[in-house]
Amino acid sequence: MTMVRWPCGCKLPIAGTESKDDVINVDFDSELPLNIKLDIYNINLKCEATWNMFAGGQTKGIFQLESQLGRKWSKALKPNSIEDLGALGALLRPGCLRAMSQLENETKPKSMTERYCDRKHGLEDVVYVHPILQPILQKTQGVLVFQEQAMKLAVSIAGFNEQEADILRKAIGKKKPEIMASVKKNFLDKAEKTGIVSVPIAEEIFGWIQESQRYSFNKSHADAYGKNGYWSAFCKTHFKIQFYCSWLRGAVWKTKQYDEVYELVNDAKVSGIDVGVPNIADKKAIFYIKNNRPYFGLSSIRGIGEAVVKKAVNGLTKAEDEFGDEIKNWDWLDFLVFGSHCVPSNAMESLIKAGALDIFKQSRNKMLYEYDIWSKLKDNTEKHWIRTYYKQSHTPLFDETFSGRRWDTLQQALTDCQVPRKIKSGVQIGGGGCATKRRSALIQDLITSLDKPPHSLLDTPDWIAWVEQQSLGASITCSKVDGAEGAIDANCTCKEFIDGRSDYMKFAVEIVRLKQVKTKRGKDPGQDMAFLTIEDNSCSLDNAVCFPKTWSECKDAIYEGNVVLIHGERDNDSLVVQRVWQI
Repeated sequence: MTMVRWPCGCKLPIAGTESKDDVINVDFDSELPLNIKLDIYNINLKCEATWNMFAGGQTKGIFQLESQLGRKWSKALKPNSIEDLGALGALLRPGCLRAMSQLENETKPKSMTERYCDRKHGLEDVVYVHPILQPILQKTQGVLVFQEQAMKLAVSIAGFNEQEADILRKAIGKKKPEIMASVKKNFLDKAEKTGIVSVPIAEEIFGWIQESQRYSFNKSHADAYGKNGYWSAFCKTHFKIQFYCSWLRGAVWKTKQYDEVYELVNDAKVSGIDVGVPNIADKKAIFYIKNNRPYFGLSSIRGIGEAVVKKAVNGLTKAEDEFGDEIKNWDWLDFLVFGSHCVPSNAMESLIKAGALDIFKQSRNKMLYEYDIWSKLKDNTEKHWIRTYYKQSHTPLFDETFSGRRWDTLQQALTDCQVPRKIKSGVQIGGGGCATKRRSALIQDLITSLDKPPHSLLDTPDWIAWVEQQSLGASITCSKVDGAEGAIDANCTCKEFIDGRSDYMKFAVEIVRLKQVKTKRGKDPGQDMAFLTIEDNSCSLDNAVCFPKTWSECKDAIYEGNVVLIHGERDNDSLVVQRVWQI
């Protein structure tokens, strides 16, 4: 069977191939052969490229780790086994994050999550407040992580029987504080009687257990989650295009669908994948793959449902048959005359704004304007007349069968249409498509407005970015930064920063999110500062921080939607804003 092999060494068979030793070498960004057979239960669990994804915090779309918290701690822990992943899922829960302890030589306490990470990487020795904890906590770096460990501690330290241990489990799993209070008294009383540990140590240990009431996993649960997390990371590593396409399709089930789309599109950019705008010629309802690239489907546009798309696609297919050519070979006037009636007017505007008609190589503003003009014509007279003669003018026998001219613009079509009809014995024998002189005058006004539109029909980058954000959930074609005059002064993009750049950096960005907070530590706590999400056309960066001094100097320019020039410096993975200029 022919095998596909990635640079990491992972190999998967191509279904239906002959049994021989052929190997097709591919890169992670390659267009993959069809019919690769993926048996998720038998994949390589030691794939270095997959584990590197966890170590880099690239966990958007990874089961249980796609939140900002998950990305942060995945990067801190750098898991390299299913056991680590299972523990990580539990370490992200409030119990471990809030259960604090402080050793004698430490200046401040650490959470169990932080302590686990430091111990795994040798930054801290694994120590136990009492030797009895070692066999119970040894596999989790001396940290209480799982419900089963809490039950074993209760048995070993306080002599709990099975029934008492099960009550403890229920108190943890069902988050029953009144039960936990009762268990605590029983634990401390019995621990004092056994005398295995001192009362202060017993109180400290039960403090860990009590914090786990905020939600801790049982180990079997965590292991299952860990394996699911690895499976999704393996797919993201080896099948990137398919992974993003599938997750984008699933965004529709999210509570905040378009926030999810924004984050996935951004994460795809960081991975070197540009998601394409929808294309009316492809007639796809949901996200799809074409030429090794994911594309928005037509129903992915805000306000357009699959029922509307289905009806429109059926109508457009019939229009292709009537016109005698596929939409991909049409021009804008072809579509306006023969295709636009297949789509409801509000959906038509959304299609244009989302870029679904960009294949016609006209500005979106021009298409919106001309569609509005076209919509003012009467269906059964003027539009019908234009369609009839337009079709005749595009036949191979045009010169012999049609005495009119071929139209290349809407102005030409309306100019011929605005001539009043000549009727004899109920049959039109000449003229255009207007039934009355009044309609003829109205169409003449439309022709004038086409010749001298009241506003520019050019598309600007900031407008395209805005309408795509509104209709798709993310700016795809360009960003607001592309239209900013001062953007030329920038020397670094958001993606270059994510990829590790750390020299003198100036960013031309839009501030897409702003969270103002007050400092809790430092020489003068209580000062205002801010966390920013900034974006250019490379991707967005959600860990920019503006400390009090810079915030007080530059806050007038820092607000959502504003395009600014930022000088910043790297602090680990964060961009520390040093100066902001309005552009």
